[in-house]
Amino acid sequence: MKITSTLFLAAVLSGLSIYYFFLAQPSKDIGTDPNPAEILSLSGQDAVSWLEIQNELSKEKVALRREGKEWHVEFPVAYPAEEFLVEGMLKTLSLGRRLRRIPFDRRDGKELGFDPPEMRIGVETEKGAGRRVLLIGADSPVKGRAYAHWEGESEYFLVPSEVKAALGISLYSLREKKLFYLRGSKLDWIHVKAGGNEFRIKKENEKWYWEVPQLAFEIPLEKISDLIYAFEFLYVKEFLDGKNPDQKEFELSKKDSFLALGPKEGAGQKVILGGRAKGKDAFYAVRENEKLVILISEGNLKALLETFEVVYQELQDGDPGKSEGASGKGLESSPTGGTGPV
Repeated sequence: MKITSTLFLAAVLSGLSIYYFFLAQPSKDIGTDPNPAEILSLSGQDAVSWLEIQNELSKEKVALRREGKEWHVEFPVAYPAEEFLVEGMLKTLSLGRRLRRIPFDRRDGKELGFDPPEMRIGVETEKGAGRRVLLIGADSPVKGRAYAHWEGESEYFLVPSEVKAALGISLYSLREKKLFYLRGSKLDWIHVKAGGNEFRIKKENEKWYWEVPQLAFEIPLEKISDLIYAFEFLYVKEFLDGKNPDQKEFELSKKDSFLALGPKEGAGQKVILGGRAKGKDAFYAVRENEKLVILISEGNLKALLETFEVVYQELQDGDPGKSEGASGKGLESSPTGGTGPV
């Protein structure tokens, strides 16, 4: 699956619309409880620590666990999670309302779509006694509503149909897609070697300078911000789980094309770049000391190289305010030296 700006914005807007729907708008349903309970009631000091979503519509099952303040996917793969999406799902449960509560008769389970349910949401909390399971069933005759039921409770209720969309986010969407984890990172050097270019900059006495290509000018802090921002904009376009990075087609074995940055002392972050993935507008890559093959957007990689070229050219020409194009090679060739169209 590929990520696009449209889908990403849609996820954000979906969360905002659900928040607005639940909290800002009074219910207009005839017969709706005027004081509805939350879908998931939590005490003031409790918090969700584990979440499992089994979606019968997409045939996906995802489990997530909180570790400290961070969320991680633990099934079907182990990987950092997109925290704002996980927290958005939790707010859907903890802020969303049971719009109408009705006594539950097991004989009605099939008709309501609970046998089997369209979605099973497993929840554990820090202070809870065990796991709770929320079943989301069929759409109700009331437009924009779906049936829901907590296993073991004596009632079922209605929830907005948007809950299915909010909780039905795919595994790909839930995985952290930032290529570099820069939040709170201390950086003292940056090294880029790709597309026939090599750039290395280093911080000395709180000032930044070019090392490769050699340039005597100090790099203004606003230009350093531009370079770091270009790194932050890199994302994983696709995860190739189960693929061996040593396969010849990936061209990752040479390790002579890479993106790297880090502190003066301690471990840095390095991503090895491979060959172009035909028909995907992307390049193969792998993080150093990892085995997971990923795809990086060709456009974003090209933008990063162009940012370095532009900043270097501006300083070389003695015009730090210049914003026109650079003269470097960009991605006229693949990071590993193979040829191909930009």
